[in-house]
Amino acid sequence: MAKEKKAEQAVGVQLHNSPRELSLSLLKTLCICNVICVVIVFSMSAIMGKGVWGILVTELICLIITGATLYAQSWSMGDKDANYIQFGRMVYDPVKPVKIGLLAIAPGLVSDILLIVSKISGAFDSLWIYRLMNAPLWPLINLIHPYSIFPQAATEETVIMQGTQYEEVIAASDATPGCGWGKLILMILLPIIYMLFIYAGYELGRRRISIGSKLVYENEDDKKGKRRFFSK
Repeated sequence: MAKEKKAEQAVGVQLHNSPRELSLSLLKTLCICNVICVVIVFSMSAIMGKGVWGILVTELICLIITGATLYAQSWSMGDKDANYIQFGRMVYDPVKPVKIGLLAIAPGLVSDILLIVSKISGAFDSLWIYRLMNAPLWPLINLIHPYSIFPQAATEETVIMQGTQYEEVIAASDATPGCGWGKLILMILLPIIYMLFIYAGYELGRRRISIGSKLVYENEDDKKGKRRFFSK
């Protein structure tokens, strides 16, 4: 940070590309993706209810939308910083994408704290809040600890067995207190997936490596090679 400030002072222009500013921009994007994924999860709840394949399909859609958006935005940030580094307006910071990623997912610590408090106290269930605040990972959370969307309440069901009718009371069971510590820690670590997209996007952007362009050019080269082969 001190080196970047010295570089900016030498030029006399604020670059507005500090980790805090970039992470705030990514956080806004993550919030928008979160809302979109909430809609996707609820609209695909019937498919998710059909088994693991339905959960995985829903997760794939959520990750493609969220991951591609975070990657593209981070790539632009890395590409812009590459220009600043090239012209001496800032100094290369190898841990900058890590800082950006950590700051972008930091607000999610609120849901992590609620999850831990809920587990320790057993007084309330915060898993449904955690799902809503981490909607792009909702299907993965369901795979780790399958449970209903909202806290369950005690219900009475009429059961008919061998012609005998009786009332069966299904006791309330909180999702979070019923979750093991291993599963809980795994769920808390899931947002690291966001950081992977952010880090990869920023570093590839800084190195001016465009995966999309490479795929397009390789396809074009393959087509040209086939044309040359068949023209012989």
